[in-house]
Amino acid sequence: MRQNQLDQIRNLQLQIAAMEQEIEHLYAERKNLVQESESRLQDLLQTVEEPMNGSGRQSELDRILDIRAELPDYARVACQGVEGSFSHQAADQFFTAPDIQFFEQFEDVFRAVENGEVEYGILPIENSTAGSVIPVYDLMRKHNFYIIKDTKVLVRHNLLTAMECSIEDITDVYSHPQALSQCQELLEQYPDIRIHEYSNTAAAAKFVAGERNTRMAAIASAKCAELYDLHLLQKDIQDVSGNATRFICISKTPGFSEHANRISLCLTVPHKPGSLYHLLHKFALNHLNLCKLESRPYPKKKFEYLFYLDVEGRIDDFQVRWLLNDLNNQLGYFKFLGSYDEKTAAETEEQK
Repeated sequence: MRQNQLDQIRNLQLQIAAMEQEIEHLYAERKNLVQESESRLQDLLQTVEEPMNGSGRQSELDRILDIRAELPDYARVACQGVEGSFSHQAADQFFTAPDIQFFEQFEDVFRAVENGEVEYGILPIENSTAGSVIPVYDLMRKHNFYIIKDTKVLVRHNLLTAMECSIEDITDVYSHPQALSQCQELLEQYPDIRIHEYSNTAAAAKFVAGERNTRMAAIASAKCAELYDLHLLQKDIQDVSGNATRFICISKTPGFSEHANRISLCLTVPHKPGSLYHLLHKFALNHLNLCKLESRPYPKKKFEYLFYLDVEGRIDDFQVRWLLNDLNNQLGYFKFLGSYDEKTAAETEEQK
């Protein structure tokens, strides 16, 4: 009986060893196919002068990708919030002399760009500690626009009051929920202070300035202190130094910098096993670095998702054009969101 069991175990081990050899053989064969695919693509790159779609004609996507433009110094710009907000700071990084119109909601910014009220819109897209700004991602699906450039704004929170006082005098603090959550270490030291959520850090600062009450304070930027004549009670009260928010500059019309090195896309994949893997594998085969992947529910199809991708690459690279056209032709939903380079003052500010 015991010998029977040993023979069965030995037989199973032999089967496993045979399977492992077969797997090794398949991996070696796969490696050869990948090398051949890359070799043929390199040959194609040397013989074809301009990007083509499957029919050999320049696609509508290619015509969009060919448009070049740089941000002007002066422009009509839409920002969410009020004067002194972080969106305002981002606009000042994008433009030398922006004519800024402030709107209450993110969607108002998208609409102002689509309707031609302004030429550009400024929107937060991601925070280094809080992650993606989900409401903006959900609005990106609904509106037509192109990302022209992006920037990072260093988030430095300050405790501002209408007049000089001590922190022990403060009974109420106002700010945006994210700002409040990013300053918990200070606020927890004063458990009796009442916390009030506000739509925007700058709007909270403007409100406190108008009340002129020594017991009220706002958490906002130093720029708000200057704009609304507030006293800077405590500086840099955020829990994490170096916290930054990434902003995008959008336009109704395409026009991409010749220095652009990042591409944003929105797409769906077939609802079947391996679809996302095969999509990501296309980027790997083309040696393109995928630096962000975000998924959001696709309202048109229950429990299916839209994928937002940020890719390092240049749209004047044939390999990139070939891949974008392939995705555009093969996927059920594909939206080119933009190509842009980053313009940032965040790192410089952090060193001050």
